[in-house]
Amino acid sequence: MVDFRSLRRMGHFLAVAEEGHFGRAAARLGLSQPPLTAQIQALEAELGVRLLERGRNGTRPTREGEALIPILRRIVEDAKRAEALAMELRAGRHAPMAMACVTSALFGFLPPLARALRAIRPDAALSVQEMDTTDSLEALRRGEVDFALVRLDAAHPPFGVLPLGADRLLAALPEGHPLAAGPGPVALAKLAGEPLVALPRSISPAYFDRQVQACRDAGFEPRAMREAGSAMAQLAFVAAGFGVALVSSGIAQLRPPGVAFRELAGTVTAVGVALAWHEDRETEAVRLAREAAQTAFQTGTPA
Repeated sequence: MVDFRSLRRMGHFLAVAEEGHFGRAAARLGLSQPPLTAQIQALEAELGVRLLERGRNGTRPTREGEALIPILRRIVEDAKRAEALAMELRAGRHAPMAMACVTSALFGFLPPLARALRAIRPDAALSVQEMDTTDSLEALRRGEVDFALVRLDAAHPPFGVLPLGADRLLAALPEGHPLAAGPGPVALAKLAGEPLVALPRSISPAYFDRQVQACRDAGFEPRAMREAGSAMAQLAFVAAGFGVALVSSGIAQLRPPGVAFRELAGTVTAVGVALAWHEDRETEAVRLAREAAQTAFQTGTPA
């Protein structure tokens, strides 16, 4: 059974930690200060640790309080989501669908999928979290999302995979780079001496390996690889002149300032975007997502 009193106390503690002052937190919560103090003391008694300490410059979390803040924040946020979902269900609406989406699929793949979902189920609610492929698969494993748009092009048990379309690699270059302008595609071999800005292999092993293999097929090993933690950081590093990058055509749609994109000569493919779901959880949301994807992208049988 959910102990709503404890949840309330957690929210009160977080308010004090964020405001750094009991008086400001009390005003924000619409309480007077003595009841707020009593709530914090009750939570400290429940948890068995001291959460806050007062000093000349205000109130701050103790070491134990700091360690607990991220966990308590997730608990409070999950409780709010549960309450919101319960209200939706009481009103007779369908349970919202949760999905993860890689950055490079936000423009070319998410909008058609969302439109197809709305055409099939007009009253369906869809929440989207931007995640890389590895984190998306972990969220599917934990049941935090129903389905995901990821970078995969083959079966990946225990996940079902429906490829949504081929993709290709482009060269992302700093503006003013000698190869940034000119007619026709650029031979990948011309990047052989350039420092390469890449996403960590852990984010999407298949995507990373395909880029390295493309360089090897062009006759060189990527050198001086600088890792960027996200696709947006990768483009920012290129704009800053730290190196060049090989990116999917999907991420090139962002067109950030300071970055020039050039087609590569020949067929230099990237790992495409696919719809993924956990095969042990064949929910209605998964069925709807597969149907919508097959309609939007005219795909066939899942891998």
